[in-house]
Amino acid sequence: MSAPKNAVRLLWAILLLSLFNKPCLAYQSTSTKTTIDRRACLQGLIGFSVCGFPTSDANAVISSKACASGRGEGCDDLAEGNEFIRSLQEKSAVKADVYAKEARDAYYMKNYPDFFAVVGKIMVKKPDGSFILVEESELKALMQDNKISLEFPKAMGGKVTDLTQKPVMVLNE
Repeated sequence: MSAPKNAVRLLWAILLLSLFNKPCLAYQSTSTKTTIDRRACLQGLIGFSVCGFPTSDANAVISSKACASGRGEGCDDLAEGNEFIRSLQEKSAVKADVYAKEARDAYYMKNYPDFFAVVGKIMVKKPDGSFILVEESELKALMQDNKISLEFPKAMGGKVTDLTQKPVMVLNE
């Protein structure tokens, strides 16, 4: 039995124990003035019957192995022996680093420039892909020396210009 199934059954057992802390009789005791809750008794019986059923195939989907960008333990299972799908997974694995870099740069350029603009700094991309912070006075001097150019961000591995992002200032050394 797998760990997620054990965890679900353990949670059901805890629920049942909490529901069965009271006696399950359908009368009111006159000597102790205790009311027996039939609803809690019924919920406990329903919970116990559900807990006893075998788990469905949907749980197997939730606990399936991962395959992202053609990498992961579940890629062979997803390909199911189909060579075309396997070749697509290999192409995706080759370009995974490019896509991750695009996503990281897009995140940086959508979230950080406004933050640094408050303190008078501007993000400038270096030729190696890293970013530096430059003060406005330094930026003006770099622009006068033609050391700053604009780069329009690309998406889909450089195939499409991403118009959802602002142009990036790139330092030309």
